[in-house]
Amino acid sequence: MEKPEYFIVQPSVRLFGGVKVTKETEFETYNDEETVHQTLKDLVLTTELTKESEYNGIKIKEESKLMTEVPEGTILIWGEDTGYIIPNYRMVKVEDAIESLQKIDEITKPIEKNSKSE
Repeated sequence: MEKPEYFIVQPSVRLFGGVKVTKETEFETYNDEETVHQTLKDLVLTTELTKESEYNGIKIKEESKLMTEVPEGTILIWGEDTGYIIPNYRMVKVEDAIESLQKIDEITKPIEKNSKSE
């Protein structure tokens, strides 16, 4: 039998814009359509949504306000339709992902035996 090889799930190469929250982080932002208005102050993310649509001649207007207490260190990811969101998966900086992959590469390299006998 051949020696086993090592495999991992292919890492995503999609980049996400975002911010790592500290107690000093503050912002006010809108998406391009201005249907999402968000503020972050005192570790509270406030999201206000205003959307209008029409279905079979029926006009629909949606307005909502969501206030989320965000712990320090939380990474918020920007989405044009949603504004900043708390992702439901673990996010890391590109540098950290590269470092992890380099460590995996080192672990999976075959051990080279010393060709000189002592």
